Parts: sequence; C-alpha cells; structure tokens
Amino acid sequence: MFTKRLLRSVLPLVGATALTVALVAPAAPASAASPVPHGLYAQYTAHLIENGSGTGYSSYINVHDAHNNAFAVGIQSDTGSTISRGQPRFIWERVQNGKFTYGYMGAASHNKTSVGLRWYKNDVASIILNNRTVGTIAVNLDGRLFFNAEANGRLNGDVVHSQVNDISITVGDKAGQTGLHGTWDTSFSFHGLRAKQTNPGKVQGASFSIDGRVSGLPRGGNWDTTEVAGIAMITQNY
Repeated sequence: MFTKRLLRSVLPLVGATALTVALVAPAAPASAASPVPHGLYAQYTAHLIENGSGTGYSSYINVHDAHNNAFAVGIQSDTGSTISRGQPRFIWERVQNGKFTYGYMGAASHNKTSVGLRWYKNDVASIILNNRTVGTIAVNLDGRLFFNAEANGRLNGDVVHSQVNDISITVGDKAGQTGLHGTWDTSFSFHGLRAKQTNPGKVQGASFSIDGRVSGLPRGGNWDTTEVAGIAMITQNY
C-alpha cells in the first residue's frame, strides 16, 4: 500500500507526455507522442477545493497499488516552486518503483474544480481537467488498486483547508474484482493533517474535508522528504 511520499524530481515533458492544456515546459515533439490508452480499467473523478495558508498546500485524487506505484492529479500551491510561485496550479504526480516524478500543468484556482484520471490495462493513464481529457502518460500499476482522497502541507506551521467532493470510482473488469470494498478509511493522518468524511458512510459520492496545521516535521523536513498529509482511502474488491 502506497502511503509514503518520496523525493520529488521534475520529469522532463519531452518523451513523457504531451498535454494539450497550457504547460510550463515546451511541448513534446511529434517523435515523442503521448502513449495511446487501450483497455479502460479504472476511472476516478471528483471536485477539488484547494485552500490553506503558509508556504504550500494541495488537494489530490490518487490511485496506487501495493508495490510503490501511484498516479495522482490535483491542485497545488507552493511558494517554494519557481514555476507556480505560490499560485494554484494543476499538477500530476507519478511514482514508479518508488521513484517520484511530477509535472505542472496550467493555472488553477481555489474554487471548486472538476478533475479526474483514468488508468488503462496497457499501462497508460489519462488526465481529466474540467471534464476534458487533456493528455496521457505512461503509468504501471500492478494488482489490487487503492484510491486516495488527500491533501498535503509543505512546512511546519502551514495550514490546509482543502476538500475532495462528489467522488465517483469505477474499477475492474473481472467477476469478484469490480467495484469497491468496504467503506472509506480516514485514519491516515500525518503531521497534523486529517481527512473527515462530510457525508459519513457514503462510498460513491463520498466527500471529504482535509484540514490541519502542519507540525512535528524534523529540522529541514518538508513535503518532499516526508509524508505530510491527511488521507481517506478505499480499496478495490479483490
């Protein structure tokens, strides 16, 4: 189960993805076309509200396996970024065999925003922003899938007031492995942030507020080196 945030490294867009929204790096050349999806296996959509105060905060949806592979789409504000300069930006994040890469996309806002992701059996993921598929990227996931609604903070003292609302998830293509198992688990709380389900007991259509003030990070610690998050999680039937 992926619950640890790993060291971030910016993934060059050339040869990795060719999104059609406004990007913060040159578009990929024709010779480095986006991977083509085939065989839809999972789809996750929600409405995000990303807000807080301090040096950095975020709101995300995330799909991952139990083998250090994950893919997330969300909104992040980070004063430590020379790209976003503290303003909300759409962002994707990918973990493959424990290696964490990410890419900024176009400008976002602190208002309610529709986002989504799809994962296909040929190891391709697509990104959905404002109900429009904007691009694809190669993502490998293995076995049972897990789904997170989460928010992060950057440094001690930063305050997070984010939401993940109106969740819809479809997953699986075999008997006994379709749909979700159980209810959402909101016990994943790291460094002062906690998720609370605002419509308790609901699975599809679930909504969460994720709030708190970051505390307890070691000297020099931040969201690049340590998990600083409130997370609600649910698993695929398997």
